[in-house]
Amino acid sequence: MLLLLFAGCASSPAERSATQTSNSFTYQNPIRQGINPQGLRDCQVFWDGGYWYLTGTSYPHWSRQESGPESYNKGVVLYRSTDLLTWEDRGYVVKAGGADKWYHRRFWAPEIHRIGGKYYALFNARNDSLGYASQFTGYAVADQVEGPYTVVTEDQPLTNGNDLTFFEDDDGKVWAFWNRGREFGIGFAEIDLATATLKTEPTTAIQPAAVDFAYDASGQPVLEPNYDGTSMKPKVAKYHDWDAIGIEGAYVIKEKDTYYLFYSSWTRGYEIGYASAPAITGPWTKAENNPFYGAQSEAATAKNGFAYTGDADSPFNQVGHNEIFLGPDGRYWLSCHGILKAEGEEAPLLVIDPLTIQDGKVTAQGPTYTPQTVKW
Repeated sequence: MLLLLFAGCASSPAERSATQTSNSFTYQNPIRQGINPQGLRDCQVFWDGGYWYLTGTSYPHWSRQESGPESYNKGVVLYRSTDLLTWEDRGYVVKAGGADKWYHRRFWAPEIHRIGGKYYALFNARNDSLGYASQFTGYAVADQVEGPYTVVTEDQPLTNGNDLTFFEDDDGKVWAFWNRGREFGIGFAEIDLATATLKTEPTTAIQPAAVDFAYDASGQPVLEPNYDGTSMKPKVAKYHDWDAIGIEGAYVIKEKDTYYLFYSSWTRGYEIGYASAPAITGPWTKAENNPFYGAQSEAATAKNGFAYTGDADSPFNQVGHNEIFLGPDGRYWLSCHGILKAEGEEAPLLVIDPLTIQDGKVTAQGPTYTPQTVKW
């Protein structure tokens, strides 16, 4: 659970955060000071040992940004900060394996979780030449947050799929969540961390909303190029809801007696929703107020058959793939990445904002883009 991140620390986030006054914190999204100018996707912020830490998908984020093996993503990057605003690059705590390893390329959506006094660095990678096409999940373990880390899934990945996250329940059981395509959606299983084996059968938690596929006059499915242009996929005639194109970026917390599963979709830009459940095994129910956070793209809404209802004044057209942390005021906050509308602005940047959970409902004001001051 989230509180484990702070166990054994010298002080709480509110006590140690560098602020303008003794009881307030001022920030403005997006946050980029000290972060690679080419950006960071899928940002996870957490507090440990007197520092804020930050990890996420480092550049290159996409295959189209690679120019050969020498330009592949180098692994799990880690930043740290004393104030949440200016970040120091601490290097790659888990490095991509060589051409003989399954985790050779495309280190997407890393996270770090403190469980049982150890730190687990989660990652998602691939190696097409060894048969590990698309994404697969794995993780490494260390005694200190900055490492050194040892890859537990050295010989083979934990699962096929992407966006691996862990959740430790009150009874000490640890659950893995990840996403794997439309039919499976985001699912889960109990995991044995020492052996990297699943103790229960993978089970679907939530799936994308419905779509209608396109068919030609003879009744055959119409195909179109996939996003990377290397394969074909069925063409969609209609998306029925904001999360119909696909879902990803699972992150789980427990508040009181309710479990919350956060996730993102890129149907209308990039937006965040959640599902809740009375038990970690479900049943999971998507919230009526979804999406509760994010940004719409006028181009994406027009392409996918939606009316644009976003914030026309916002500088963002994508904000999503969130994690949850306890912020400088002791409340729940979310961290994610945002992409600016401005022409030529493609770098994903850190976005943070507080959220509220009340009577089982999650809400957040934002994404904010003007100076914000929170007090406690």
